[in-house]
Amino acid sequence: MSGKYEFSKTIRDNETLRESFNDLTRATFRFDFKDWYAKGHWQDKYIPHVLIDDGKVISNASVNLMKFQMNGQEKRLIQIGTVMTDQKYRRRGLNRRLIEQILEEYLGKTDGIYLFANDDAKEYYKKLGFQPVKEYEYSCKRVNLTAGEQENYIIEHIDLSVEENCSKLYAAIGEGSANDAFFMSDNLGLYQFWLAAEFGGNVYYIPQTGNYVIASVEENTLVVHQIFGEKKLDIHKLAASFETEISCQEIKDIRLGFTPVEKESFVVTEHQEEDCTLFIMGKELEQIMRNKIFFPVMSHA
Repeated sequence: MSGKYEFSKTIRDNETLRESFNDLTRATFRFDFKDWYAKGHWQDKYIPHVLIDDGKVISNASVNLMKFQMNGQEKRLIQIGTVMTDQKYRRRGLNRRLIEQILEEYLGKTDGIYLFANDDAKEYYKKLGFQPVKEYEYSCKRVNLTAGEQENYIIEHIDLSVEENCSKLYAAIGEGSANDAFFMSDNLGLYQFWLAAEFGGNVYYIPQTGNYVIASVEENTLVVHQIFGEKKLDIHKLAASFETEISCQEIKDIRLGFTPVEKESFVVTEHQEEDCTLFIMGKELEQIMRNKIFFPVMSHA
């Protein structure tokens, strides 16, 4: 990569550059990776590509090495994330240089490349060869169970401040998900990021099946962000169980944060997220998206 700025993709274990990278992340997105690194969760699958000026990280586009399980097949993708430039260095094409470097490095070597970006960046990413596409989300009305189906799941809230609980959850993540048709696999570090950043208080265990469920109740809607484990769960039985054992309020609707295996049991609608568009590149990824896929919430980077 030509230019007067130093390029690096090995800043993770360089304390000075890592802290500078965290400073830029805080200034841009109001979070950082300090604790994630300190806990050993920043693994080799998250690779910042940065430009450095006078020992300071001034621009970044990170590569996330992604694997998804779909219909018994493994799909290898690249997700570009944490795209940012120091305010003093903007309008110089630095992010473009980094993304072009990433495309040169990975294009044609994976099943596709994708990223999430602001709506007003459509023309910018189109010029780089990406195309905006729709995502689809899955929901349904909660169905009351018959008398013979009334036995609820036992639901245990899991405290992730207990190391043993974390170990058991991580083992379940490694088992995959019988409920998710497009499951992110082999990326424990990204799951650990989301558990620390947002979902750590929403982890539940079902001893009858051995599943872990990441879920919350929002205005009479059970939002199931992810299910881990080798057993399929009855989503309506799960809703009934949350209603009586966790939320103590009526649950009328169910919404998923992933693509269900049994799509026909759900209503599929175009996913709407304010000022956020999915951009993709690659024929294989185009084909994947024709199946009305929703990238799992906990796979976003």
